[in-house]
Parts: sequence; C-alpha cells; structure tokens
Amino acid sequence: MYAKHLTAAALLLVTLLGTAACGGTSGDSTAVTEAVGQTTAAMETEPVETRLYADVPDNDFGGKTFDILTAGNWNNEWTEIYDFQAEEQNGEPINDAVFQRNLAIEERFNVDIVEINNMGADKGGTGKGAKFIEKSVMASDFAYDASLMGAYDVSTLSYNNYLLDLASEVPHIDLTQPWWDQKANTDLAMKGKMYYTTGDISTIDNDCTFCMLFNKNLLNRYDMEDPYQLVRDGKWTLDKFIEMASQVSQDLNGDAKYDENDLYGFCIWQDSMMGMVNAAGEKFCTVNDNGDLELTLNTERSLDMINRYMELAFDRTLAFSIFHSGDLIETMFANDQVLFYSRYLCIIKKYRNMDTDFGILPYPKYDEAQDQYYHTVAPYGCSFICVPAVVEDVDMTGAILEAMACESLYTVTPAYYDITLEGKQLRDDESSEMLDIILGSRVFDLGQFYQVGTYNEQIMNLFRNNKKEFTSMCEKFEKKALRDLEKINTAFAEVE
Repeated sequence: MYAKHLTAAALLLVTLLGTAACGGTSGDSTAVTEAVGQTTAAMETEPVETRLYADVPDNDFGGKTFDILTAGNWNNEWTEIYDFQAEEQNGEPINDAVFQRNLAIEERFNVDIVEINNMGADKGGTGKGAKFIEKSVMASDFAYDASLMGAYDVSTLSYNNYLLDLASEVPHIDLTQPWWDQKANTDLAMKGKMYYTTGDISTIDNDCTFCMLFNKNLLNRYDMEDPYQLVRDGKWTLDKFIEMASQVSQDLNGDAKYDENDLYGFCIWQDSMMGMVNAAGEKFCTVNDNGDLELTLNTERSLDMINRYMELAFDRTLAFSIFHSGDLIETMFANDQVLFYSRYLCIIKKYRNMDTDFGILPYPKYDEAQDQYYHTVAPYGCSFICVPAVVEDVDMTGAILEAMACESLYTVTPAYYDITLEGKQLRDDESSEMLDIILGSRVFDLGQFYQVGTYNEQIMNLFRNNKKEFTSMCEKFEKKALRDLEKINTAFAEVE
C-alpha cells in the first residue's frame, strides 16, 4: 500500500489548508491562523503518526481501466488545469501532484486511470458532457466509471435520473470526510441526496471562485487605506469599495474619451453581476425546509446591493468594461491603469510574469453587520464529481473516488494552494490570508446552476445593455422562473 507518514501536527496543518482550499471552512481566517500557529509549535514535540487514509478495502481490480469523463464549458488551454491527466512528471507542481496521486491509486488498487477529456463549450453555451452520459446510461454500455461534469450539465442530469446519489448509492464514499467540500455538500443537496460534489479531488472549483485583484502601486500612489486591514476588521464593504474605486480616474492621453489608454478605479467583467448577489449573502434560489428549491433573488437586500454596484459599474469614466471594450485588461492591469479588477481566481495565472505588485481581496460585504464574506463559484466554468446511473462496477467506482479524494488532500491541494498560488503567483503573505477567506466562504447557488428563469443571462444583460432595471427584470422573468422550479422540484420528487 502507498504510504506516507507525517507528524500529527503536520497532518493537522495540511488538513486545515486542504479544507480551506476546497471550501471546507467557515471562512474565519483568524481561527485558521491561530490553529496553524499552534500546529507549528506542536510539530516539535508530537510523535510521528500515520496519515489519514480513506476507509476503503484494498481490492485488486485486476488491471481494469478506471474511465473518468471530464467535461465542461472551459477548455484546458484556458484553465491550464488537468485534474486527472498527467502522463509524466514535468516539474509543474499540479501536474506532478496529479501524477503522484494517480500512481498511488493505480498501485494500490491495480487499476489504470484514464481521463476521457471532452472539455469545451457547444455553441449554445452548455457543455457536451450531458450528451455523453445520457447516451451511455441509455445504452448501458458502461463507457464511464465516473465524471467531472460541467455545472449546468450535471444539474440537468441529476434531476433527470442519470446520476447516482453519492451519499447512498455509491459504496465507500463518505462525504463527511475532510477531503470532500462540506459547504458544497450543504448547498448542493436536493431532497437529502447528493448527485454531485467537489473537494480536494479537483482544483477547477478553486479556479472558478470569484475574487478581486488590486494594484498596489496605484493604492500607494493615491495614499489609500490598507484593504487587507479593512477585510480583517470586517470593514471591506460595498460602500468602501465604491469610495476607493471612485478616487481613481484620469484621461491619460487627453483625447476627451475613456478607453483602454486611460486610468480606472475598477475593471468589471459581466459575471460579477451575479457575484454581487451572493456577496450580500443572498442566493438566486434556496432549498426550503421541505427540500424544494424556491426563488429568493428579488429581495430588498439583493436589489440594494445590485443598484449601488451598478452606479459604479455603469460609469465608463470610473469602470472599464471588458464586455464593451474587449478583454485588454491583462495589459492595462500590468501597466498600472486599473486599481481593482473582479474575476475568477484562475486569472492570477495570467500575471505570473507581471512586474507590478498586486494583491488579492474578497468580494466586499453588503455592510459591516454582515456575518462574513461570500464568494460565488462560477456556474459556467465549474465542474463537479458525479457517477452515471449505470456503471460496470459501482464498488470499484466508490473505492477509487474516495481513495483518490483522500490522496488529493496530501498531493493535489498542497500543490495548488501552497506551491502554485502562494509560492509562484501571489506576492505577499496577506494575499495568502485573503485566499483562506475567499475559499472558505464560497457559495454554490443552485439557482445559478439550474439557470432558473434565465436569470444568469438576464442579470448580465442589464450590464451589457447599460440598464438599471433589476426589479423589473426579476418581475418580467418570474413566471418562467416559477415554471422552471416546478419542473425541477417535481422531477426530484419523482427521482426520490
């Protein structure tokens, strides 16, 4: 059996970082910091103990292939993420971690892990994955043992009875373990069933988490408050963000128009409109006490958050729009032309060689009274672990997935979290602290994943068309949203 020994204290440290990286903490950065400090002191005295292992039998599966379908809207070239594919070690931390993890699982169970990669979007904006799973289940051809499936597709597959419940129908999987994302398990459950989830086994969910970057040169030039301390003090709010972003604006070339040649307080990307709803602690849809999905988008809090955000986002002298002006932000951000920039975490990879110092921040809170920061997991880009309703050997599927998730806690997550992000791309210790907060306070919004009422697209259309009509938009598409919810809830009741 593949083995690795750590001190108990070191194991706690890795587990803390691992669960933070897959959203398994409450987002309390202070608690994590204190625990890590206690752990560091204890490492000198604690005896060596065997690290955690998944509670699965060491079965010999006779050299079978374990075929895992990866599918979603993003292509691998954009994300630079291969969650299950690593043909050899090449010095890149995540590639080598995936290689080591796969090798450990292959040797332990005598299997050959094979990724069947079908990443990339159809013209309609949804992934190809659902078609592959539907065809395989209907034909009972056992084409796939598991899948990492795009959020839109995996949601549709779940209520159409094409997936197994990971909690009750797949042996050996224990979703309470630290290598599975506990926040995802809470947010994604329908009728007490978990048809898909995430955790240390994958990194694409980390990459698809919303965040903000800021330019340190501009912050110092304008003698602004320390945003890191604002976050720690719970004072990083929408009002504070707007106040700071509104101080930075200049027509640099004096041509009396604002374009990519000028200076801005903020660069906005259309998906951030959805992120602001979650940042206020609200959701498009919420599972109620009866286990049904209900509409919760059009609240007074959501309305106020979006309206105030739009005042900044629609001001073209303060906010540079990627949608309206082309995605030129990489050059602009590197040239000290943008103070704040909203995007996914994966955008950090684009700035590996940037000379200008930058930092990372959470999305702002609605107000100081809000209990914590909240961060959207992008429905368009993210993919989730699931198991088709028809597999050749469900016992093998469960054992491999559970063991692989556990092994990832000690290989893939440290490579992503500690080495790749903190060691190569983020520029300071404070940003690492912010990363703890961001990944520990994520929101998996089923209303976005199921595209209820087409609200995902409609809220972005407000920005695209420069319309500040959030309430009327919600009302206009409410009937469709309710029809969608009736269909979804009825389908889940029938599956149950």
